[in-house]
Amino acid sequence: MEQQNMRQAFMESTVRVVARDGVERATTKSIAAEAKLNEAYIYKCFSGKDELLSETFLMEDERFFAFLKKTLPVMRTPGLLWRERAYILWKRSWEHILGVSDDCSFYIRYYYSASCRAHAYEMHLACYRPLIEKVSPVFLPETNMEMLIHQIFSTMLFFASRVLHGDLEDNETTTLWAFEQIYSFVVPHVRPEVLEEVTL
Repeated sequence: MEQQNMRQAFMESTVRVVARDGVERATTKSIAAEAKLNEAYIYKCFSGKDELLSETFLMEDERFFAFLKKTLPVMRTPGLLWRERAYILWKRSWEHILGVSDDCSFYIRYYYSASCRAHAYEMHLACYRPLIEKVSPVFLPETNMEMLIHQIFSTMLFFASRVLHGDLEDNETTTLWAFEQIYSFVVPHVRPEVLEEVTL
C-alpha cells in the first residue's frame, strides 16, 4: 500500500477509534487494528500518536472548510434578510455536521482535548483564516474574528454533543434553538447596514 493511502487509512481509523473510545484510550495499536494494518506502519507515516491525531483533526477541518466554501453563496440568496440567509447556512451546516456521527464525535472529543490545544489549534485557526478574511467585511472593524469563530464552534459542538448523547432530539426545534444561541452573540458584531440589506 502506498504511504499516502496508508496515511489516509490510519486517519480514517483514528476517527472511528476516538469516536468509540475517546482520545486518551485511543492507542496506536487499536488504531492500527481498526485500519487492519501493522502498527509499525503508523511510525512510517506519522511521528507518533500526537501527529496522527492532529493530522486527522486537520483532515476533518479541511472537509468542513470545503463544505462551508461551497455553501457560503447561500448568503447571497435573493429577497432574504441577512438573518434568514444566516439560518439557511446554519441549517445546512448543522445537517452536514450531524450527518456522520463518528466524524462529529471524533471532532468533539479532540477539539476539547489537551492534545488539540498543544498540537492542533493553530492549524485549526489557519485552516479557517481564508474564510475569516472573506467574511470579515460583514463585521464591525473591532470584532475579534478568531474569538467569534471559537464561540461559534464551541456552541455548535455543545449542541451536537447533546444530540449525539440523546439529550436533545435532532429536529427542527433543536436546529432553531442552536441557531438562536449562535445568532445572539454573532449579530452584535455585524455591521448594521448589512442586517438591513435585502439581497436582490
